[in-house]
Order: sequence, then C-alpha cells, then structure tokens
Amino acid sequence: MADATHAVETRVTRNTASMLAARVIMAVSGLVSVPVIYQRLGPREFGIWVVLAGLLAMAALIDLGLGSALVREVARAESAADRDLVRRLLGLGLGWAVLLGVLTLGALAACWPWLVGLLRLGDLADQAWQATLWLVVGLVAGAVELPWRAVLEGGQRYGSLAAISAGTAILAAALAILVVRLGGGLVALAASAAATGVIRTLLLAATTHRQCPDLSPRWGRTDLADIRRIGGYGLRVQVSSGAGMVNVELDRLVLGGAFGPAVAGGFDLGSRLLNLLRLPPGFALIVLFPAAVARTVSRGTGWLDRFYLAATRYLALFLAPATAALMVSADPLVRLWLGHQVPWAAANIMILAPAYALNLITGAATIAARAEGRPGLETRYVLLSVVLNLALTVPMLLLCGPLGVPLSTALAVVLSTGYFLVYFHTATARPLAPLARAIWPPLAAAVAAGLVTAAASQFLPDGPGRLDAALAVSTRAGLTVLVAGTLLIAGGHVGASDRMRLHRLLRAPTAVLSPSTGGPR
Repeated sequence: MADATHAVETRVTRNTASMLAARVIMAVSGLVSVPVIYQRLGPREFGIWVVLAGLLAMAALIDLGLGSALVREVARAESAADRDLVRRLLGLGLGWAVLLGVLTLGALAACWPWLVGLLRLGDLADQAWQATLWLVVGLVAGAVELPWRAVLEGGQRYGSLAAISAGTAILAAALAILVVRLGGGLVALAASAAATGVIRTLLLAATTHRQCPDLSPRWGRTDLADIRRIGGYGLRVQVSSGAGMVNVELDRLVLGGAFGPAVAGGFDLGSRLLNLLRLPPGFALIVLFPAAVARTVSRGTGWLDRFYLAATRYLALFLAPATAALMVSADPLVRLWLGHQVPWAAANIMILAPAYALNLITGAATIAARAEGRPGLETRYVLLSVVLNLALTVPMLLLCGPLGVPLSTALAVVLSTGYFLVYFHTATARPLAPLARAIWPPLAAAVAAGLVTAAASQFLPDGPGRLDAALAVSTRAGLTVLVAGTLLIAGGHVGASDRMRLHRLLRAPTAVLSPSTGGPR
C-alpha cells in the first residue's frame, strides 16, 4: 500500500513539474517573440493582429467545454464498454471541430463588412481578411486536437503533453520572429500560427495513437443521453472558464472599435505582462484541486476549512507584495521589455493588477466550492462579472476615455469577487472573520510598501535605456518586497513555519496533504 501511495505521489509530482515547465517555456516564448512582432509590424498592424486573435479566441468558446468533458470521460473509462463509448465520443469531438470551423467562417464572412468599419481596419482590410482565413485554419486545428489532448490528459500522460506544448510554443515563437524579420505582415504571421497549430495537432495525434491505441477516435452511433450528459457538464465548465476570456477579449474589441487598433494593441501588451503574475498562483490552484478533493473525501469538511484558510493566506502573502511591486515598476518594466515607453501598456497593468490579484486570492474558495460539489457558487459570480463589465464599459468609457475600458473590467472583477466571497461564506455557513484575518495583513503591508516605494521612486535609478529600466525595475520591486516582508515579519504574520508550509503547498502539494502532516493548519 505504501509503495502504491509513493508511486501515485511520484507521478503527480512528475506531472506537476512537467506541466509547470511547459507553461514557463510557453510564457517565455511569448515574451521573447512579442517585442519583435510589435516593432516589425508597428502599433497599428500589431493592434489588428491582437483584435483578430481575440475574435477567433471568442469563437473557440463555441466548443461548449467539450474538451473538459472528454477529459472527464477518458479518466472515468475502466471497462471495455466504457472505452468503446469514449472512442465514439472522441469521434464526435472531431466532427464538431469541422463544424466549428464552418460556422466560424460563415459568421465572419457574413459580418466582415460590418467588422471592417467597427474595427477601423481601413486600407488593411484585405490583409486582415486573408489573415483571418489562416487564423480559422488554426482554430480548426486547435479544435481537432481536443480529442487527442483529452486522451493524454485523462490518461495522465502529462509528460508527453508538456513536451509537445513546450516544443510547439518555441516553434511558434521562432516562426513568428523569422516571418516578421523577413518582411512578412499580418498574412504571413497568421499563416505561421496556423502551421504551428497543424503541426501540434499531428504530434498529439501520433503520440496518442502510440501511447493509447485503444482510445483512438472513431465514428459510430452515440446515444442522445450521452451527448446531453457530456454537453451539460462541458457547458457548466465553459461558463466559468469562458467568462474570464470574454472580459479580456471584450476590452480589446471595445478599444479597437472606439480608439483604433493601436490603442488595443498597447493595452494588450500590458495584459501579457499581467499573465506572468497570474501564472504561479493559477497553476498552484490547478494542481491543488484534485488533491483537495481526495483529502476532503477522506478527512471531511473540517480539513477542507483549514486547507481553505491556509491556502488563501499563502496566496495573499505571495500576490499582495508581488502586485504592489508590479504596479510601482510598470512603466520601466514595459520599457525593459519593449525597448521604449508604451503608456497604455503600463496603465493597463496598474489598473488591472490589483483586481486580478484579489480574484486569484479567492481561488482557494473556488477549490472548496468544487470539492464540496457546489460549482454553481462559482458560476454565479463569473456570470455577474461579465454582466457588470458589459454594464460599466460604456459609462466608464465616456467618463475616462480609453482608461475606462480596463477600469470597468477591474470594477467588475472586484465587485463580483466580493459578492462571491460573501455568498460562498453565507451559503456554506462559514464565518467571514477568519478569512479577513488571513487576508488583511498581507494587503495592508503591500499597500504600505507600494506607497513607500512610489514616494521614493524619484530617488531611485531610472533612465531611457534598457539597462536603466532594468535598474529601475529591480530597485523598485526589491524595495517594495523588502518593506512588505519587514512589516509582515515585524507584525508576527510570517515565521519559519510559514516558510516551510508555503514551500510544501506550492512546490509539493502531495507532501502537504499527506497523512503524516495532517494538512494545513
């Protein structure tokens, strides 16, 4: 029994490490390629590229969460009959991919004259349409890969999946850089993205066929009840995951339509840097979820309560100082990355960073809700976020100009997150006071540290060059983290035991949840 438990923990740790490494490689690849693409295309063409990519990303939501549903079906398949059903469902996924491409192409063709005016494409309309056609090819390739990816994820073949994801991310960045350096524009860039998508799909299909030959998709009759079951599950998942994407893509489309592609591209650059802040805690929550479910089953809600508060506290300890450091160094960070100042990018970081940080801090609450079998608590607040964003965008746009668009998103995220916390604690009969005690010290320390650094920034090194920007980022971020850490330690909010538990929680979730430790306290 001990050997089996050790084997499971080893597999989970190995899968975690491989997927984390793949995500880091994908993020770094984007950071390397985007400045080159931005400089070669220019602000206007880059903005059009961003808006077109956003349109296709929203079109991908039409899959109704089929990928997540197929992962669940693969993971649950045990008998020969189960696997036979899964093969038919995977075949259904392939058919849906083709239909998705046809529907998307038809909708874009019908709406294109209207989109040309709305997005201010002007003399680049023809190039944008050709680029869109290539992006549709990439969309179909991404949809076709869903069944193959579902087999690898459901079968916990994360090593192969991580290798393919990381390798194709590097290939995509390299092709994009090569294309724009050779003088290619929107069309060539979109063609390179489509080619990478096709290559990734072929690699996933070949790997899946080699490792899991008994789960190859096939055509066959599927009961309507099975279709309804996976459709219902996928739709619930898609509502939660798609709401966040709608918020981001909506900002791009509104900015592009109201102020032109160049402004939309500038704000998108800030969003890309913000994604780095979200990567570590977001990944930690993904890894912790299945382990939390298993421990809740074996130890009950008392353990889940302790886990929830401990995870929330550690998320706040990481995110609050990191967010403050990011905000005070936003402008030099953009200059370090791109080589020159992009005001809209820095403004976007400063506006959205605290809202996203607050949302991520509450991630442990979503884990608790799902572990207790109550995902509807989460669905309500993500839908509220979208509704609030839609309602606030026009008034904030008229009041604050371009800055009103990210401001409306930030307000919607903060208000919906606050609603979720109150509703979650009320619905589950959990008191709010322990949550407040877990969150307020890191938040207060981070605010104080940010104010101190902002006041001292005029005395810290800075300048127009990349080296000057690097010095500005390092000194501002370092001072912010130093002041926040000092305040937390002096106030008795961080000790040696916290460092040990934080290491276990974020680096080895199976260890912190093992029977010998008793979980978070």
